[in-house]
Amino acid sequence: MKKNIGFIIVSVLLIFSCRTGNLSTRNYSYLYDKEILPYIPDCLALHKNDSVTTVFLKINSGNLLYTKEINEEIFSASCSFKAELYNYNDLNTLIDSSSFTIKDNDNSRKTDLTGCIDIKAKIHGTYLLKITFTDLNKHSSVESFLNIYKENRFSGQNFMMTNADSQPFYKPWISSDEEFRIVSENKKIEKLFVRYYHLNFPIATPPFSEPDEQYFNFNADSVFTVKVDNGKTALLKFPQKGIYHFQTDSSKKDGFTVFRFDDDFPKVVSVTQMLQSLRYLTTRHEFEDLLTQKNKKDAIDNFWIETAGNTDRAKNLIKMYYNRVQDANLFFTSYLEGWKTDRGIIYIVYGTPNLIYRGKNVESWVYGEVKSMLSITFTFSKVENPFSDNDYILARSPLYKDGWYIEVQNWRR
Repeated sequence: MKKNIGFIIVSVLLIFSCRTGNLSTRNYSYLYDKEILPYIPDCLALHKNDSVTTVFLKINSGNLLYTKEINEEIFSASCSFKAELYNYNDLNTLIDSSSFTIKDNDNSRKTDLTGCIDIKAKIHGTYLLKITFTDLNKHSSVESFLNIYKENRFSGQNFMMTNADSQPFYKPWISSDEEFRIVSENKKIEKLFVRYYHLNFPIATPPFSEPDEQYFNFNADSVFTVKVDNGKTALLKFPQKGIYHFQTDSSKKDGFTVFRFDDDFPKVVSVTQMLQSLRYLTTRHEFEDLLTQKNKKDAIDNFWIETAGNTDRAKNLIKMYYNRVQDANLFFTSYLEGWKTDRGIIYIVYGTPNLIYRGKNVESWVYGEVKSMLSITFTFSKVENPFSDNDYILARSPLYKDGWYIEVQNWRR
């Protein structure tokens, strides 16, 4: 490891210092509920200029209710999107709002319904955007949130990733065969610097165990440039796994990041993925023994059968466990796969919390009833990270040790 260290990291990767905020009294556990997830629209922001930000929204029509009126032959769905912008330093004052409605008359196919909203967000500000999606036929709504960062013209939301048809990528990861381009509303940009990192981050440690202090050097494994013409690059393809950080100014840390994980990500389909995530339920000796087995697929199957006691229960446990690993990838992926993160390990082993309270830079997860002596609470603090807006670290404590082993044992009964 080189000595010219750029950042110090504690836990998995702590690139900057973490900050906390006052917790709300509202329960946000639905945001990490896989049953609710299909009704939360995908969204992303692209700064249009110093005064306006465009928010792109997408929902799949297969999740909408199609009905038909009396004397009508066509089934139709109707939904609305409402966006409300608040300054992060004053969440009680509405800055701007906008809305639109989509109607779809074809329920014979599942397709993405998309739209966009312009929001008046001025530069040198940090904002919270509340998005309310309503299925007008169901008369049901769900709220979600998007952070809008507009401190400067170098940050990630000054760029967007699109495909060959100019459709946005709503997730920051790509597969090896996907082509994409980086676009910006700034037509003066002539090239982008790309920092490439081929890194293998360790997985999260149990909540009672403090991981070894680690160091991260911001110096990239390689740096190259891509040409920008009229606000967009040519189509790109990155077959090599790793982190690709696009920047207009290589002397700064701000930029737009593209991740190359496994091709099937966020799904868990390979034997390697299934084996790695078993580390949360195994002792060090058991895990090392699994790694030495020639037929790792048989070794994984045998582990679950021995754990479950019979094949049928083993199938149920496998489905439950790896569904949680996949869900963790969807919810908690940051600069590394979601299942490897602090929130990922807690979610996989404990499941969806009964209660989640959120603040500006903090999440508090409660398993059990509020103020119950039997409940357990985990607190995660947000980390400022030039690669991701979704990086949180757990406040670890030796008090979690007994409860952790009980939960792991519940999986292994």
